[in-house]
Amino acid sequence: MGGGGGGDGDLTPTSIPSSPSCSSEVLPPEFVEYVAVPPASDGEESDECCAYDHAEEDALHFGRQLQDHLRQAKEFIRRYKPGDCIEGAGGAKAGDYILPEITTLLLVGPRGAGKSTLVNRITRVFDKDDDPFAPDRAQVSGNSKSNGTAFVREYPVPRHSTAICIYDTQSLSNNPQRNFKTLQKWMAKGICHGEIVTGDTEEGNKTKGIKPLGNQISFLHCKTRKVNFVIFVVDGVSILEAIESNRRDYIEVLHETFKHPFLSIGDDKPVVVVTHGDRLSILQRAHVQNELADVLGIPVQQIFDIPGADDCQTDLAILDMLRYSIQHAEQNLPIKLSYLLEVHWRETFKNAAERLMALDAIIEATIIFLCIVILLLRFSDKLLQS
Repeated sequence: MGGGGGGDGDLTPTSIPSSPSCSSEVLPPEFVEYVAVPPASDGEESDECCAYDHAEEDALHFGRQLQDHLRQAKEFIRRYKPGDCIEGAGGAKAGDYILPEITTLLLVGPRGAGKSTLVNRITRVFDKDDDPFAPDRAQVSGNSKSNGTAFVREYPVPRHSTAICIYDTQSLSNNPQRNFKTLQKWMAKGICHGEIVTGDTEEGNKTKGIKPLGNQISFLHCKTRKVNFVIFVVDGVSILEAIESNRRDYIEVLHETFKHPFLSIGDDKPVVVVTHGDRLSILQRAHVQNELADVLGIPVQQIFDIPGADDCQTDLAILDMLRYSIQHAEQNLPIKLSYLLEVHWRETFKNAAERLMALDAIIEATIIFLCIVILLLRFSDKLLQS
């Protein structure tokens, strides 16, 4: 995959030659494709079989490495609690920060970007172990005429997690100013499950008479959560079409929205997820990522290629994206006032001690000087008396 497609580099086993199986060990189904059956040969069967054994061994080794990466990445997300990734400057610890009850990630992106599909794809990474037959969580728009997500939805990741949640939202409009108004409200005041997304758009007018989900049941109170990091979702196919047709207006809307200050957490701009890469060639996907890196002014490593494919490499890309988001969210958590006061008084005491030490040195020098003067005076008196 392209940049960000898997945090441990390109996992595509391009160096593995095609070969049939000559060993008794069964190759995992997802890696059988790396060992193809060559044309039959009448001679030198033993040498060929030896070469094929090496090829299958390489494929199995690659498969085991990938499975190890996946297992470790899943365990990190499953065990994660807010504060686990804090690298405190100046010796600060997790307890010195104001930790969120749950790390909140906000999905934003234009219509058709695949935000709801991404929620389902992220969930499926963990459902493979927990409940392979679990239904999709987010309803996906079937066509471009659909209004898409009308209510803000909170999805814990994995399903029953109390540490990470993702919010799926309504698509951004083609008017950056309308987007800014909505995004500013979410980023400044927080976001709530069941909140209806209203705006000046035609879709917003159609939903004016609908009550938020949380208000339809009087005893249901959904907590408003502060957004800790933003995931900016874009459709790779739409980006490529815009590039090839020179539709700079589409690219410009993405650029202006992405650069909106309220989407940044501290100095960290959102992570970018490119969807629908399975409809593009490898070269086209790389072209899209490079174009986005240039337009948005971010490194390619901040762009994660997450197609609709259900395979190990895509799973690893999703887990790497989640880890990146969590780590950068925690880099910008606010520090507790008590810790700031502690640091302030520590620095004040240190400065005062340094000044006292400097003052002591001055006093000592003064005393030594006076002693020398007194000795000189006594010596001069003895000279005069003699």
